[in-house]
Amino acid sequence: MVTPIMEKAGILTLAFAVTSAALGASELKLSASAMASQYEDDSDAATKFADKPLAVTGKLLSLESGLTENVIGKLGDDPDAAVRVTFADKSSVDKMRSRVGQTVTLHCVGAFSTGYPAATDCKVK
Repeated sequence: MVTPIMEKAGILTLAFAVTSAALGASELKLSASAMASQYEDDSDAATKFADKPLAVTGKLLSLESGLTENVIGKLGDDPDAAVRVTFADKSSVDKMRSRVGQTVTLHCVGAFSTGYPAATDCKVK
């Protein structure tokens, strides 16, 4: 016999499982060059990546200070077609300073940008 308390517990368990799955959405794993290539080939690429969790791998070409004191990195093979990344916090930037020139994987959120591939809130795990 199912009691009302057991029924509520079952509903809460199901709701928790659905919420956890939605919040723990897996990252889209791709290379910086593949992301840049999609921007070249598909005018709608910006909407495909916007607000999506990404794990982007590529050579960290540079770190430069932006206009708003944000540090902007370029990730990829070609500086002109690189993914522009900004970081979640100063600690993430500090971790990356010694890695310029190396291949890294950044965990970011896709940013809407029509001119070039971009990601924000990047961290190193």
